[in-house]
Amino acid sequence: MSNAELFQKVKEMELPVGKYALFGSAPMGIRNLKDCRDADIIVTAEVWEKYSNDPAWRRQKSASGNEGLANGDIELWRSWNPWFPSVENLIAEAELIGGLPFVKLGRVLEWKKQYGREKDIKDVEIIENFLRTI
Repeated sequence: MSNAELFQKVKEMELPVGKYALFGSAPMGIRNLKDCRDADIIVTAEVWEKYSNDPAWRRQKSASGNEGLANGDIELWRSWNPWFPSVENLIAEAELIGGLPFVKLGRVLEWKKQYGREKDIKDVEIIENFLRTI
C-alpha cells in the first residue's frame, strides 16, 4: 500500500480534529522521505475510549510498553512514553498537511535520536538532510 493510500484510510476514519495526530514514520511519509508500512496515530482519551470498545480493534503493546489498538495497518496510541508523556501537547502543535495532522518533524527527529534503533539512526540522517534543504 502506498503512503497516499494509507493516509486516505486515516482520512476515512473521520477522526475529530484536535483529538489525534499521526506520528511514527508518518511525518516522514507525508514528505515522501519514507515508505510507511502502517500509520501510528496518537489520540486523546476520548478517541481511545471510542475505539477501545470496538471489537474490530485488537489491543497491543509497543516495545516501550505503551498500550495501543490495531486494526490492520492503522494503530492508535494513547501515549508515546517515555519520550513524550503528553500526547495532548503533540496533538496541539501538530502540522496540518494534506488535511491530516502530523506530529512536527522536529519531534520525530527528537524521538528517533533518543530511541536509537538501527532504522532510527537511518531516519535521523534522512530527516536532518531534509531539514537542511528547507
